[in-house]
Amino acid sequence: MKKPGSKGEHNLQKEFETEKRALAFYNSQLLNHLNPEMQQFISEQEMVFISTSDAKGECDASFRAGDTGFVIVLDKKTLLFPEYRGNGVLASMGNISENPHIGMFFIDFYQNSIGLHVNGKAGILSNEDLRADIDLSRKMSSKKLGARKPISWIKVDVE
Repeated sequence: MKKPGSKGEHNLQKEFETEKRALAFYNSQLLNHLNPEMQQFISEQEMVFISTSDAKGECDASFRAGDTGFVIVLDKKTLLFPEYRGNGVLASMGNISENPHIGMFFIDFYQNSIGLHVNGKAGILSNEDLRADIDLSRKMSSKKLGARKPISWIKVDVE
């Protein structure tokens, strides 16, 4: 089985002699899905930081916020969050349209002082796409979205 991570991090682990610690982390902390505790944690958050990059690899980090649970856990491999009207630049969605890789960082500053990193592949859904997808519409019917109206949605396949 291929070891997770990049060639660069593996080279540096060797150089800094952190290979055993890194392997312990990979074996105990790295999952390809959201376990029940992670799902619960995400559903309690009011904010997330996202990172995207364009086709050339130029990065953007952005903040997203909404009512508690605005990032919706559809299942252990899928998240959905609204894109609200912002400054009109659409940097994150522009990047996603060129390169689907996304990093998400959920953080609880107050109760437990913990964070959760989620990586995956993102796609843009219009409001019409969401309504047309019967499974998604069914799952969304029980969700409270708050007063703000999304201009579109980002669906993330968790890796």
